[in-house]
Amino acid sequence: MAAADLALGRFPNYCFPMLISSLSPKWLGAFSLVEFMVVLAMLGTVATLVTPSFREPLLSWRLHSEAAQMVSAIWLARGTAVRTGRTTMLCPLQEKNCEGLYQERFGVVTEEGVLIRQYQSRPGVSITNRRGTQAEFRILTWNPEGLGSRNLTFLFCTENAKVNWAVVLNRVGRPHLRRDWGTCPS
Repeated sequence: MAAADLALGRFPNYCFPMLISSLSPKWLGAFSLVEFMVVLAMLGTVATLVTPSFREPLLSWRLHSEAAQMVSAIWLARGTAVRTGRTTMLCPLQEKNCEGLYQERFGVVTEEGVLIRQYQSRPGVSITNRRGTQAEFRILTWNPEGLGSRNLTFLFCTENAKVNWAVVLNRVGRPHLRRDWGTCPS
């Protein structure tokens, strides 16, 4: 009769503990709750100690990203001037006018005032001159030959950061990214 029960899938009660124990992973029984909590506490402590060391690289990456956005805008303005044969500007935008500060919004605009592209600055990032003495507001223009109106450095900083990124622009109109190129405002 026991063989017939087994053939039909009927198992006696004494088989269930063996079935359950064979289905559960062996490593689950290796740790107690106290050991598990100690490991979690250790991981939390390590995470707390490591987190501040990631702050500076993260801030540097954010500033680099903002500076790279400015480089992209400069190349767009210069390329548009050369391609269309018309003067093109890079300027801070305030209500579709070329005024305000770069750290708010800026854009590429044709000499007729047509907005080609607008860029939004990241909150908490200041865009100043190289000395960090004033927020940058000056309009840059490129002529049809691709020459810029001036040499200029845009300095990208955040509060309490030990690193800064700069976009250095020469009169030929070619931008370069430089790390720690200026002095951030205090």
